[in-house]
Amino acid sequence: MSTLVNARDVLRLMAHLQRDVTVTDVAGELGLPKSSVSRTLSMMAEYGFLERDPLTRAYRPGELIMEASYHFRASRGTVSLLEEEVARLVADTGYTGYVDVLDGSESLVLHMRISTTGSLQAYTPAGTRAPAYASSMGRALLARLEDAQVMRLVDARIESSAGGAPKTRKDLLAQLARVRADGWEFSRGEYVPGVAGISAAVVDGDTGQIFGIGIALPAPELREDMPERFGRAVRDAALRVGKRIGDPYWLRFTAGG
Repeated sequence: MSTLVNARDVLRLMAHLQRDVTVTDVAGELGLPKSSVSRTLSMMAEYGFLERDPLTRAYRPGELIMEASYHFRASRGTVSLLEEEVARLVADTGYTGYVDVLDGSESLVLHMRISTTGSLQAYTPAGTRAPAYASSMGRALLARLEDAQVMRLVDARIESSAGGAPKTRKDLLAQLARVRADGWEFSRGEYVPGVAGISAAVVDGDTGQIFGIGIALPAPELREDMPERFGRAVRDAALRVGKRIGDPYWLRFTAGG
């Protein structure tokens, strides 16, 4: 079992570092003896999980890992993974769940799932668009861009934003910085009156598209503990998808930093 655990930790380290690793790298990062690390890496290479560069002597994912990854990506797209996580969020919270995509300067609803157990439900069907800066979903999407890219997308409508939505470019950038640190965003009645939203986002490395995942609920039902509790739930849903598709942000993410 210890060999399997070590192999798992090696693969996780590669995903985190996003580069080839040496025996010294692994021993230092995982706090293991070099002799043990050397045996683990050699065994993983022998069975096809890793391969070794003949010049640098560093290890990288081998044929078995690459084949499995290709099969997974071919059969399970990012949107389908997000839809599965939305179904889980809806079942756990009792509120409406969404998958959106960033389309220019707008968030576009791709998928909506309504709970069968909650009382009141927010309803924003697929195909609905909104200025990205005007909602939690949109800001979660924008947070995955560089500030300069965001500024090229923002137009004068931001000055008439409702509720707690940012009304200046400076305020928007400050909110996006917080979203990047926390991993999730919150809104209350900013674009759709009386509706609160909690969202996070992932980037598909193959297409470069930015997808959002989140829940929406009637603002009057929002208790004091809900934003933080639901925020963690939505963030963790995005984290699971992000790690499965190799999103660098989520591979490096640690809560609170």
